[in-house]
Amino acid sequence: MSHLPTIISDLAMILLVAGVTTILFKKINQPLVLGYIIAGFITGPNFSFFPTIADNANVQAWSEIGVIFLLFALGLEFSFYKLKSVGSTAFIATAVEILGMLAVGYAAGTMLGWSHMDSLFLGGMLSMSSTTIIIKAFDDLKLRGHSFTEVVFGILIVEDIAGIVMMVMLSTMAVAASGISSAELLLSIARLVFFLVLWFVLGMYLVPSFFKWAQKLMNDETLVVSSIGLCLGMVVLATKLGFSAALGAFIMGSLIAEAPNAEKIEHLVAPIKDLFGAIFFVSVGMMVNPALLLEHWLPILVLVIATIIGKLIFSTGGVLASGQSLNTSVHCGFSLAQIGEFSFIIASLGMSLGVISGFLYPIIVAVSVITTFSTPFCIMSAEPFYQQLLKLLPPRLLNWLTRYTDSNTDSGKDQDWKNLLSAYIMRMLIFSTLLLAVAMSAEHYLLPYMRDALRIPYGNWLTGALTLIVMAPILRAVLVNRAGNADLFSILWFKRRANHLPLMILVLGKILVAASALYFIFNKLIGLHGMVACLAIVGAAYLISSSDWLMSEYLRIESRFLVNLNEKHMRKHREALAEKDEQHNWFDEDLQLAFYEVKDDSPIIGKTMAQLAFRESYGCNVLQITTPAETVDMPGGEQTVVKGSTLLLIGTAAQLKVFDGAIAQRRLALHRQKAPQTLRQFMLANDSTHPEQEFLSLAITIDKHSPVLGTSLKAANLRHKWSCLVIGLERGAFTITNPHVSLVFEENDLLWVLGKQKMINTLIREEIL
Repeated sequence: MSHLPTIISDLAMILLVAGVTTILFKKINQPLVLGYIIAGFITGPNFSFFPTIADNANVQAWSEIGVIFLLFALGLEFSFYKLKSVGSTAFIATAVEILGMLAVGYAAGTMLGWSHMDSLFLGGMLSMSSTTIIIKAFDDLKLRGHSFTEVVFGILIVEDIAGIVMMVMLSTMAVAASGISSAELLLSIARLVFFLVLWFVLGMYLVPSFFKWAQKLMNDETLVVSSIGLCLGMVVLATKLGFSAALGAFIMGSLIAEAPNAEKIEHLVAPIKDLFGAIFFVSVGMMVNPALLLEHWLPILVLVIATIIGKLIFSTGGVLASGQSLNTSVHCGFSLAQIGEFSFIIASLGMSLGVISGFLYPIIVAVSVITTFSTPFCIMSAEPFYQQLLKLLPPRLLNWLTRYTDSNTDSGKDQDWKNLLSAYIMRMLIFSTLLLAVAMSAEHYLLPYMRDALRIPYGNWLTGALTLIVMAPILRAVLVNRAGNADLFSILWFKRRANHLPLMILVLGKILVAASALYFIFNKLIGLHGMVACLAIVGAAYLISSSDWLMSEYLRIESRFLVNLNEKHMRKHREALAEKDEQHNWFDEDLQLAFYEVKDDSPIIGKTMAQLAFRESYGCNVLQITTPAETVDMPGGEQTVVKGSTLLLIGTAAQLKVFDGAIAQRRLALHRQKAPQTLRQFMLANDSTHPEQEFLSLAITIDKHSPVLGTSLKAANLRHKWSCLVIGLERGAFTITNPHVSLVFEENDLLWVLGKQKMINTLIREEIL
């Protein structure tokens, strides 16, 4: 008779018992997680009336794989677009809740006489609410669709990210058991941010592109093998860099989530996640020791009370601080009053690192079980508590809360500075991370390889040249005009003169980042010093900032990145529009048109379109000039503005706002005849009584036979060749309004143009249509 490995018999027992318990818990309408915990207790060493597992080490190894797949699946359900759309409420509420519960947990652990690391990990466990339990409770109570549930789901999304970051920080603190200095903590945070940004940018560019390229070559088998292989590869990379395996699994899951076949991958991985996740939760139940729970009944009671009351206070307070109403805040706070599966993962991390006591794991499991059963009752108590609160709170306080929430939800506030700074900081963080990654790779890997391994003459010069080539597109983006958001920059520039100095400081920051990267190349790698290095930096900066080719390369990279980031959301959005039979094009509402009358004393009279440079200065295009003698469509650079002219400008709302600001500050003496109208409204207003306004819009597919394939918008000169104005471009799901002149056309691009019958005739004659 052949010998059966222990791991098989243990796995058989675990899954059989887990199957029975979960069926029973499903029958009594309770979360399956509780069934797995009971199964773990039954098959564990603390239950003597049933055969126990023979090799606990094997089960622990399988449970670690379970954590990996749980976080991988969580990443597959994650969406960067969804994170962006949750708004400030979720971020503010999550920050208040987590910081508050960290303090509550640490204070409770210290009060109970526990160690510093026990108390710290306890705070992390108490701060994480349970997504699974909350969703089930909402479904059971038929609360889906209420306004407060959307806020709760947004908070849970941000909590998942915060939980991943918290695990990294707790791991860092656990390395130094005696504590960690402020400098080491800041360095760890900076290191984490660096790798997160690097993985996000490179991964978002490469991973969805790989799945898109190989989509037709993959069946279900190769798809699941490739996905799990990428997941485990990122897990290995993350652990080698000193991060947790859970972080690597979540990152790869979130990157694959943006692939075109992400839903199919999620469906294929779900059974594997369910299997290993079940083993993980069973292993949690194995840690439950009834004798230990009886011994620590007081800490369990204290922590249950601290969890429920603490989450009620901090979750409600966080949502209220974000500007939501008292009613919404109370309902959110009562919905989040529990801990769940993420707390088990944090506890497992502490146990694997050997920094928390053995009694803490079963205690946190007991607290989770109790708060799980109390969750539906807490949710149902929210409305009565809110009504009672209205009676108890003083009228003056209620009036103040109403004014506070109204002022925070006022959409009329000026958000220009906020939007510019958020875009500027994000772009500079990404660019700085990429430049630093290239510099570190060149210094620590490429230069030693060239100089020591290959012994190439002038290896430092060759390394510097290669580094400059790789950095050049990024530096071109850093040195691009203004602060990275030309429309907002111009709006603020023309709004008031007091904005000029802070805006110039932002531009100076970009210049310093680019100069630092060039200094590293010419000084550290090549070895130039003094005036020679300064001249080389200035010369390289000038050549890079004036290169249309580098700009086109950067735009190609950026557009591919944005396609990968937005494609899944845009595809779903368009499918939803198709179901509603809403077929209007994306630019119909994005683009606006406005007529401007040139006054007799206007300084632009006598100047050509090339001299005025409206497109370069303000972002909008002159679609038509009407003079007393003639009407000129799509005027060229040589067209002169004469007295009595009327200009028809086309651009986005922000670009026309920039132009209006310039009219006031630069005293251009132009008068807008009426409010701007969208392109859709303008096209619908065309009729036979106004033939000069009868413009037509067309979509032209750039295929492999197109004459403009591989050329830039500037080189194509479509205004003269096709008698049209390029108003937009679609590349996959990525849409660009008024594309940059350096943008290079790629195969399968959809080019949107605006013109008149002459354009149609030209396109038919050249067999474009």
